[in-house]
Amino acid sequence: MFAFSSPILLLMGHMARAEAREEQARMNAKFTSTLVIAAAIIVAVRLAREDIALPTPRLISSVGHSISLARTILKEVLRRYPGA
Repeated sequence: MFAFSSPILLLMGHMARAEAREEQARMNAKFTSTLVIAAAIIVAVRLAREDIALPTPRLISSVGHSISLARTILKEVLRRYPGA
């Protein structure tokens, strides 16, 4: 009975969950930076010959589409290579 209500075991459970949350946060940060870089490359290629000094509707639309494409690419990579 003591083993199931031991404060040490409860603390260990909290520590394990905290470590799992930290690991998830690191993975999210990693993938967020990956998405930003991929989207920036995609939009740069799409708008290479355009004047992008001002935020035009075409620029904003291209950025949005590039982010969506980068997310799709990342999801597919993670689906094919779960350990990546």
